[in-house]
Amino acid sequence: MEKSDEQLIFEYQDGSTKSLEELFERFKRRILNFALRILGNRADAEDVTSEVFLALQTKKQLFNPKAKFSTWLFTIARNQCLDKIRNKKKMISMWFTRNDGSREEKEWEIPDKQNLAPQELEREETIRQVKKAIENLPLEQREALVLREYQDFSYSQISEVLSCSLEQVKILIFRARENLKSTLPSILSEGNND
Repeated sequence: MEKSDEQLIFEYQDGSTKSLEELFERFKRRILNFALRILGNRADAEDVTSEVFLALQTKKQLFNPKAKFSTWLFTIARNQCLDKIRNKKKMISMWFTRNDGSREEKEWEIPDKQNLAPQELEREETIRQVKKAIENLPLEQREALVLREYQDFSYSQISEVLSCSLEQVKILIFRARENLKSTLPSILSEGNND
C-alpha cells in the first residue's frame, strides 16, 4: 500500500532521504504547473519549483500534522511565486525590452517549422488565448482558479493556501470564471456547439 504524503514527511523529518525523493516525484510536476500558470514563464516556474523543494528541506520540521501536506507545500509554492513577482517588478530586462520606448516586455516567438493541421493550429490558438486570459486575471483570482481547476484543491484547501475565508475563495473563483467568460466568449460559445 502506498504511503500518504503525511507519512512521507514524518519519515523525512526522521531522516529518510528516500521519503524526500518520493515527495519530490509526487509533487514536482504539480508545483511546476502551478507556478507556470501563476507566473506565465517556464524559467521562473522552474526556479520556484527548485526553491519550493529547497524550502521543504529547510522547513521540514515546521510542518503541522493538523494540515494536509499538499496544502502546506502549495502555500510555500504560492509564497515563492509572490516573491518572484515582487522581485521581477524591481528588475528591468535588457534583453527583451521593446524598441518603441515602452517598458513592456515581449516574448521571443520561435516559428514552428512543421506543417500543422488546421485543427491543431486552432487548438494551439485556443490554448494560447485561454492561457493569456488566465494570466490577465487579478493575482488572487488566478491563484484560486489554478488551485481549483488545475490542482483539484477543495475550497477549504484553497482557503488555507490563500489565507482567506471560505466565502472569499468562492467569490474569487466565481469572479475568475466570470472574467474568463467575458474575455473568452467566442471560445466558450464554440465549445457549446459540440
